[in-house]
Amino acid sequence: MRNRIIIIYLLLGLSLPFYSADMHSALEISVGGGWSTLGYKVQPNQAEVKGTNKGSWGAQAHVGYALFFTPNVGVGIGANFSHYGANASLSGTARWNDVTDTEGEQYNHLTIIHSLHDKQDVYLVEIPLTLYLDFPISYRLHLNMEAGAKYGIPILQNASFNADVEHQGNYGIWGLNIYDVPNHGFYRERDFHNNYSIAVKNQVSVFLKIGLAYEISKKVQFFANIYGDYGLTNTMAAGEAELGFQNDRLGMASAHSFMPEYNGIIATNNISVKSHPIQVGLELGFRFIFPHKKKYPCRCMLF
Repeated sequence: MRNRIIIIYLLLGLSLPFYSADMHSALEISVGGGWSTLGYKVQPNQAEVKGTNKGSWGAQAHVGYALFFTPNVGVGIGANFSHYGANASLSGTARWNDVTDTEGEQYNHLTIIHSLHDKQDVYLVEIPLTLYLDFPISYRLHLNMEAGAKYGIPILQNASFNADVEHQGNYGIWGLNIYDVPNHGFYRERDFHNNYSIAVKNQVSVFLKIGLAYEISKKVQFFANIYGDYGLTNTMAAGEAELGFQNDRLGMASAHSFMPEYNGIIATNNISVKSHPIQVGLELGFRFIFPHKKKYPCRCMLF
């Protein structure tokens, strides 16, 4: 990670030789929103369980300072407040074979996942280092491009799940499939839900923005960019727990003692090991231009 940051600084520093009398500063403020994902994949370990994952809304607010060494090239630093989100779903039948019921009888336990929805939200403060490119294409219209890297620090992580699960018992020796017997741990829980915590590491990501800027005046521009971010580092590791639905909500945790509790899909080993957040969206903002005073060489009269 340290090497990546050093490379970014070197790339940004390439613009330093382009100093000219047109040097100016810019303060920009923007907001953006679109689609995001935390970058993991759902990979159920049980053959009869199916899993899907998709993104959620993404957003960021940005304030930054840029120093342009020419009318077209500048470098800058800033601060972002960003949101990344993700959703996961499970369905199907989870099995635990040859387990023992509350009366000591051996059977196969089936947990039918009628539906399970798991949602995660991560909020970060990010520090972007940016290379700016600005090319006039008409009297007031500019082609605007920004590229760089940013370092993100998670400040808030929320996660929750809602599920409809049903516990059944298959007693093969009797040819019976038992359900709706709550005092033996066979019941349907239509409102199985909880909040849980996730651990998200600091992240390094790269970004690219391309769009148009319109000169409202010589010192104010309005711009609209399409942007994309990609996380370079693995920000969220999978847990080690197997998939399970042991819980005390109906007072039958002992009947399901052979399976782990469900504390969110992130705590299980049913997701991919690596997670690389992604966000794409539309950014709107204003850029305020501050021209620097030109300095002329001294012209002295010799007598």
